[in-house]
Amino acid sequence: MLALVLSVALSGNPPGDATMVKGSADYTRTLKLVLEHKQGKLTLKELEKKVVALKLPPHPLGCAYVMSPVPAPPPGVPFEPASMPSDWVGTFGEVAMTFWRGDLSKENYDALHLAAHGKQAGFPNCKR
Repeated sequence: MLALVLSVALSGNPPGDATMVKGSADYTRTLKLVLEHKQGKLTLKELEKKVVALKLPPHPLGCAYVMSPVPAPPPGVPFEPASMPSDWVGTFGEVAMTFWRGDLSKENYDALHLAAHGKQAGFPNCKR
């Protein structure tokens, strides 16, 4: 949990801010939905419906890939936890980024994943 708190603190994004950090692929649409839920504007069920409507498939390497913690870089190398790789665009990696930013709980991530991908073989490590 300390790593997550530290990663949010390092991101330079204030809580509730949907601005993409420099160098990040764009996951604004997904982040805005999660932030609306976080602010109480959407229930979890409403958020689930909206995320399902995005039809985000698993990343080609599977959902476990986007939920794997990234090791800290060596000293002196900048780390930006809110920066999403470009190959995650249009996949469920967009939702995972909202978790890594600290805007979505693991429980809510799991609920969204279940709503979007169902109880596939290997859940929560689903593949295409």
